[in-house]
Amino acid sequence: MFYGHDYSVLSMIGYWIGVTVVFGVSLHLALKATKIELERNEELYVIVISSLVALTPAVGPYLAFIPAIFLTYRMADTGLGNVFGAMILTWLFTFILLLLAFGLFRVLLADGVF
Repeated sequence: MFYGHDYSVLSMIGYWIGVTVVFGVSLHLALKATKIELERNEELYVIVISSLVALTPAVGPYLAFIPAIFLTYRMADTGLGNVFGAMILTWLFTFILLLLAFGLFRVLLADGVF
């Protein structure tokens, strides 16, 4: 069902929450590092829409940055170069945090939490 496995709905919800938290923390840190100012509601909107896109099988983590770039550029008063810089930082932070999150998720699945 999901990448050839039969996961429960609870584990899928846990996976989406994990992706949302990892992408959200990465995006928040990158926006603060590049001094791009978004209101809290705007930032949450970008995070939720992008994390929903990230659930697309096989290519989702790569596609998640396209709506993030578009929405951030439309909502922020900054140039496109700054937005691309923030997304590159987000990609780096996300890659590091996803390795940690996937490891934690596997441990939780092995322990029977999900």
